[in-house]
Amino acid sequence: MNAQIHDHLPDPTRRAALQGVAAAGTAFLFGFRFPSSIAGPEAKGSSPRRFEPNAFIRIDQLGTVTLVMPQTEMGQGIYTAVAMILAEELDVPFEGIVLEAAPPNDKLYGNPTFGIQVTGNSNSVRAFWMPLRKAGAGARAMLIEAAARGWKVDTAACHTEPGEVIHTATGRRIAYKALVGSTAGIAPPKEPPLKSVEAFRLIGQPLKRVDTPEKVNGKLAYGIDVMPPNVKFATLAICPVFGGRVGRVDEGAAVKLWGVRQVVVLDEFVAVVADNMWAATQGLKALSIDLKMSTHPTARPLTLPHVPTGLSYTH
Repeated sequence: MNAQIHDHLPDPTRRAALQGVAAAGTAFLFGFRFPSSIAGPEAKGSSPRRFEPNAFIRIDQLGTVTLVMPQTEMGQGIYTAVAMILAEELDVPFEGIVLEAAPPNDKLYGNPTFGIQVTGNSNSVRAFWMPLRKAGAGARAMLIEAAARGWKVDTAACHTEPGEVIHTATGRRIAYKALVGSTAGIAPPKEPPLKSVEAFRLIGQPLKRVDTPEKVNGKLAYGIDVMPPNVKFATLAICPVFGGRVGRVDEGAAVKLWGVRQVVVLDEFVAVVADNMWAATQGLKALSIDLKMSTHPTARPLTLPHVPTGLSYTH
C-alpha cells in the first residue's frame, strides 16, 4: 500500500497566485524552511483531536499521520524521499503517511538553502535531511513522554516501534493515536535524540514511489487541472530577437473571435486574453503584428511556434 497524496489547494487569491508565479522560475516551486526550534511560535501545538508538534506534522485520533509537504514533486521522487525521512524518525509506517501541500509561507516553509519557498537545484534531500529528522524525532520524543506520564515511568524506559510507544520492561504499548489528547503541555525538545543509521527501517529500502498509482490511473490533479472561477488564458507573441520591440498591432480580427476578451500590447510582446486556450490561440493567429527588429546587423527573426499569421518584421 502506497502513501496517499492529498494536495490541499485553498481558494486561490491573486496574491497567492502571484507568489506562486514569482517562485516558479526555472522549475522552482514550493519549498520549506525549518524554524529555529522544532516547534516554532507558529506551531499550533496539540488539541484533543490532533497532535500538531511543529509546522508539518499532524496526527489525528484515527491514527492518520499527515506530512505538510515542504517540497514540490516535479518528477524527481521527492514526495517519496521526504516522506521516508519523516516516517523514519517519527517511527510510523510509511504506507500510513498522507501528504498535504504546504501553504505559501516563507517563514515556515522556505527552503533552508535558498531562504525562500522553492524547490529546485536537486537539493531537497540535502536541504531537509536534518530538519525533517529533527522534526520527526522531536514529535516522537513528545509522544514517548506522554505515554511515560500515563504509565508513571521514566521516558528512558520506553521506546517506539512503528506507530506505537512501548514500555520496554513490561511490554505495555500504546498507539500514537491514543496519545493525541495527552500531549498538551509537553514542550518539544530542542535537540531530540536521532536514530542511529543502524536503526533505520525505511531509509535505504527500495520503496515504491507514492505518486505513481495516481499518475497511472489519471486521478492525480496537476496545476493545469486547477480551474478557479472566471480564470482566463493568455497566449503571447514575443519579438524573437534581443532588443526587438512591438510596432504596429492590428487586433481587429482577433477581438471579433468568440471567447477573446482583450489584446494587451506592451513594448516587447503582445498578449491575447481569452476564456479558454483555444480562443486565445486562435486570437493570436488572427493578429497582424509588425515587430521592430534590433538594429544590430546580425539580428534575424527566429521561427517560433504559434506565432500570428500576420507577423511581419522591420529593421
